[in-house]
Amino acid sequence: MIRAVTFDLWNTLISYKDYASLRIAYLTALLGKQKLSSEREVIRQAYTSVQDHWRLNPLTEHRFVPAKDRVEMILDKLGVKVGQDATLAIVRYFEEVLLENPPTLREGAKLTLESLYGKYPIGLISDSGLTPGRVLRRVLKLRGILKFFRFSIFSDEVGYNKPNPIIFEQAVKLLGVQPKEIIHVGDLPETDIAGAKGMGMLTVWVNRDEEVPLDKSFCPDYQIGQLPEVLALLGRLVFSPKAE
Repeated sequence: MIRAVTFDLWNTLISYKDYASLRIAYLTALLGKQKLSSEREVIRQAYTSVQDHWRLNPLTEHRFVPAKDRVEMILDKLGVKVGQDATLAIVRYFEEVLLENPPTLREGAKLTLESLYGKYPIGLISDSGLTPGRVLRRVLKLRGILKFFRFSIFSDEVGYNKPNPIIFEQAVKLLGVQPKEIIHVGDLPETDIAGAKGMGMLTVWVNRDEEVPLDKSFCPDYQIGQLPEVLALLGRLVFSPKAE
């Protein structure tokens, strides 16, 4: 029987938005004012290489890399040195820029959470990237959905990104139920589905684009095309003899 539900955040509950261009523009302007490297394309390449290194390198065990470390690596690649105050200003901007134009909810997200609230304990398991949990919670509160979660776990606070089991272990501990009694809903097979299945949780892939998993280990237990479909799915599982 399903006793708890966890959700991914980006592109599951809120729409993905790319803030890279704003971060690059800010860094370009700041370095220009200090008469340091200000070639936008060079800065863009340094920014992208640092992001891709941690996203694609399997040797990191999916460790989370804080914004301050990433900013320092970008500056090092550019061969420039700025003072501590300037470094911290860059870090703060990188972390909080999305508040200038916060991401919106995916269609049906609030309806789904409202319908589940009170029936199941609901948790949030999200990777943070350059935007930490303290900022993302402000977005969730702004969009009116923070109140639905018993807890929100972000990779910057745990120290690891999905699919590392540590982030899922924390969710299981906070819910106080067996992994097989939790169903995790997410949009990325290689992080959400692989990580949750590795923990023994049931999985639902929000497959809006009708894609095909590239690896059998990423195959979910269930697929839905739109988020509210999870409500009917949970109804079937609750009354299914197999789910008992």
